[in-house]
Amino acid sequence: MEKLAISVGRMLGSIRNKSETTGAGVAVDQRALIIPPTVPGSLGDSAMISATAGILRDKGFWQVDLMSGKTWDLDEKIDRRIKSERYFYKRSPLQHALLVSCLPGYAEFYMIGADVIDGSYNLKSITGRLALFSEAARLGRKATLLGSSFSKKAQEPTRKILREMPDNVTICARDPYSKQRMEEMLNRPIRQVADLAFLVAPRPGWPSAISATAWIHERRKAGDQVIGLNANFLHAERNKDIPAALQVLVKKLLEHNISLLLVPHDTRSSKPDEAVLLDAVSAVEEKDRARLYLLPPESPGAVRAVLAELDMLVTGRMHAAILAMSGGTPTFSFAYQDKFEGLLQLFDLEHQELLSSPEELATDPKRVADRVISLLNDKERLGEHIGQHLPGVIDLAKRNFL
Repeated sequence: MEKLAISVGRMLGSIRNKSETTGAGVAVDQRALIIPPTVPGSLGDSAMISATAGILRDKGFWQVDLMSGKTWDLDEKIDRRIKSERYFYKRSPLQHALLVSCLPGYAEFYMIGADVIDGSYNLKSITGRLALFSEAARLGRKATLLGSSFSKKAQEPTRKILREMPDNVTICARDPYSKQRMEEMLNRPIRQVADLAFLVAPRPGWPSAISATAWIHERRKAGDQVIGLNANFLHAERNKDIPAALQVLVKKLLEHNISLLLVPHDTRSSKPDEAVLLDAVSAVEEKDRARLYLLPPESPGAVRAVLAELDMLVTGRMHAAILAMSGGTPTFSFAYQDKFEGLLQLFDLEHQELLSSPEELATDPKRVADRVISLLNDKERLGEHIGQHLPGVIDLAKRNFL
């Protein structure tokens, strides 16, 4: 059925795209297509897509389209959203053919690999995206698999598709560990880059950024340092002890002159990051409520601007860490899926005790709080170190688009 869908799609594509120009008057060589890693709901995915769209505009593309039919709040304009969910999640042969027929209308293709191309999440969706991306590459056009992580437990179906991709596909690894794993498992050259989110432009004038920044300045005048706190709902789903541990962590931090900016990242759950964070602060006494502030996950550029104002960020999400480090803010992270280690290596920080784990948080939140306080006392040195390495990391992120 898959081969038939591809054949029908190729035939339809040749009929639809005989002309060099689309009905909208934009020539094929001025059009680029982005394939996202998943459905909307993640601030990190929004950051990567926004950064990609902005770079493609700068490269001279008049039309930048996204292979997702759902509404997606992004910092950059998307010209056309292409419905694709019935193929990626339900394997609709009809939609597969229609998607294949769209491909000849683009000069360049970009798939955002993120942390999904190793098959760690929805395997059906990822193999579908990779297969369609491979079909796009077979047109002979430029095809780039943008900065990706690759875990030690990469699934064989995705490894097989990646190994068999046409030679004109460029695969980018967003950290050195992932590059090494890809080269060993895929037996093909891999380009070293950094994560796309390092290219997100700050938006300090966004309403939520203005309000949050004003609150941060007020708390500093009151004598507090301000730490950002992110909670990953996936960790809470997988370990029943984490919600209670987060309450302990919050209580221990508030025993010091510290205020907490709550930083939700992902909304794709019946109990998303925001709900986990609100539960974590539910026992805080009324007299201390002024020391808490919730930053809505509305715009990656706005979040990027606010996190630059913090003294430190504690996070279970890598893209929250990236947006913070982009502004020179030190981060303490609960690592998972073999991706935080490579991020720290880019900054020569892998030996600075900046990583914990969801398991340590669940079993010993008081010790985690002590580690956070200790690192907070070293924030100036860590911030200077990040600032020294940041230009080189941003240059690596730009290598996604060579």
